[in-house]
Amino acid sequence: MTNDAPQAGWYPNPDGSGGLRWWSGVGWTEYTRPNPAGQETTVLGEAATPAAEPSANVAEQPTTQLGEPTQVQPEVAPTQMAAWPQPGGSWDQPAAPQPQAQYPGYGAYAPPAQTPLTPSGMRPLSGMFGDIGRITRRAWFPILAISIIIWGAITAILAVITVALVDVSALRRGLDEVGRALEANPEGDFTTAQGEAIVDAFSQAFNSLPPAGWAVIGVLAGVLLLLATTVQIGAVNRLAMDAAAAAPISWGAAWRSGFVAGFRLFGYYLLIMLITTVAIIGVTVVIALSAQVSPALAIVLGIFAFFGAIAVSFWLTGRLIPALAQAVVGRRALSWSWRATKGKFWAVLGRYLLWSLAASVVINVISTVVSIPVGALFLGTASAATDPAGQLGLALTLNLLLLPFTMALAAVTMIGIVPIWRDLTDHPVYRSIDENGVPVSTSTVAGGSAHGG
Repeated sequence: MTNDAPQAGWYPNPDGSGGLRWWSGVGWTEYTRPNPAGQETTVLGEAATPAAEPSANVAEQPTTQLGEPTQVQPEVAPTQMAAWPQPGGSWDQPAAPQPQAQYPGYGAYAPPAQTPLTPSGMRPLSGMFGDIGRITRRAWFPILAISIIIWGAITAILAVITVALVDVSALRRGLDEVGRALEANPEGDFTTAQGEAIVDAFSQAFNSLPPAGWAVIGVLAGVLLLLATTVQIGAVNRLAMDAAAAAPISWGAAWRSGFVAGFRLFGYYLLIMLITTVAIIGVTVVIALSAQVSPALAIVLGIFAFFGAIAVSFWLTGRLIPALAQAVVGRRALSWSWRATKGKFWAVLGRYLLWSLAASVVINVISTVVSIPVGALFLGTASAATDPAGQLGLALTLNLLLLPFTMALAAVTMIGIVPIWRDLTDHPVYRSIDENGVPVSTSTVAGGSAHGG
């Protein structure tokens, strides 16, 4: 500053909305009051005539006639405040507005109740859990329902493939052979004849296709499961993003995002799997060649490769995990995530691991509560089936029916990615931090979108 700031007093509100705001002598405060009718007030830095900018003549300014503030008036949004003198400028030539977080007492006005950002430039953990709370309250039903619908369809498709390609009667004979062998040898030490009978029965059950055909079916089933996972991620993230930003919840938008973002994520997963496969093959070849030189060297390289793979997986998680949400709103999510997480790796990874741990506790609690009546029902049904084959068949059927429920619970982990992404994005609807570096409020909704105040 080129000279001392004006003394404390009531001055016309710098946002131009009328009324007065208390200048503490250091910066604008949250105290406001109406301008008393007929009473002359002083514009900040000038003696009598209102002006848009403060004067450089600070020493001659008169004192105000209004008393000091006694109560807090409603807060004013940062985006509504006009610019006023900043460090580095003079009173007659104020510098450009700067975030108040960088220059306390100056800069764009921010209500004192707002929580400051962490050193990483992201909101504190309370912001993440606040978003998750809104998601849970506003979108828990569509998140679970869409997840169950997706995985219910996948379960039906797998069941149809099984019935069409597997000889169920031969499979049951194989299970019967396993049951009789276990009764005769509880420890599983089967005789040669028993082993041959079991292998022959199962071979007949799966002889509708040659081994190459079953390999193709296995690959297609894997692709189907991966695609279902990415579609679920896209749909769940869209619901979570709208809920966290206090925007309207739409099932139609969730389904559209599920397929659009799901196919994008499907491509990203295939790309990462291809790169990972090439890297594994390369490391394996290096270790195999080193074994020709020295077995000890191969062991050392294997240990380094193992721990290196763990480190790389954590590193990629911290840099790329926000891409799961970014794919909902734009293309090139991987490159965006790589840029957005620069310098914020530990903050992103720490938040994701923390929520993953919390989500695992929630999932285990829900699974335990549900498994008690389901387990009792299964035991009662299984006891009615006295043969081991029937009991094993019931177990397989139960696991297949529980697949939609299990994958619906997996959505609990997915929603924790959205608050992390909101701290990084500049999307006007979903961002959690405005252009001034101030956390955005989600208390108002206008035009179907959330706007920060």
